[in-house]
Amino acid sequence: FGDEVDEFRRRFAREVTYQANFIHTNIANIYLCDLNAAQPWFIMDLADGDLQKDIENKTLSPDQKITAIDMVLQGVEYIHEQKYLHRDIKPNNVLRFASTYKVSDFGLVKNLDSAAESEVLTKITTLMGTKKYWAPEVVAAAQYSVESDIYSLGILMEDMDFPENSSIHKVIKKSTERRPLDRYSSVKQVREDFNAAAKEPRE
Repeated sequence: FGDEVDEFRRRFAREVTYQANFIHTNIANIYLCDLNAAQPWFIMDLADGDLQKDIENKTLSPDQKITAIDMVLQGVEYIHEQKYLHRDIKPNNVLRFASTYKVSDFGLVKNLDSAAESEVLTKITTLMGTKKYWAPEVVAAAQYSVESDIYSLGILMEDMDFPENSSIHKVIKKSTERRPLDRYSSVKQVREDFNAAAKEPRE
């Protein structure tokens, strides 16, 4: 089990380091950590819940759904601006602190600028993803990109169960196109179209 333990320790260190460096209102904060201890640890705020539970419990009003998605988009947009991919976007990884949603779980984050980050995902890390939110190119060939994160965001938006006649479904459709080139090329574009659609009169 030595290699597996080493792998988990390495992943833990990467996750904590990345998350601690991302300072944004919609990213879960890490305040203190010790990555060299026999049992590495970190300290962050205790979440009041997560988006998955809020979806399952049907506690969100239409306006709260819109606000929650905008917060998630802001968080992921920031991650991409720092030249990273999240690679595991799903409702379970969006924590709620009071009424603020924050992106969390940075175990699969990839640095787009670093050759050192070109490592192949092992079975340990692969099993931590959730296939439902993977883009077709991720399932077929483990090809991750800004567009694959956007696909995951589209499925997350779909989970919110917006009314069928809502223009938000056009944003979801473009975010989840099978071909990456047919999707949005930035989360900024997704957010602009999402907020414009959310402001349209509801029937």
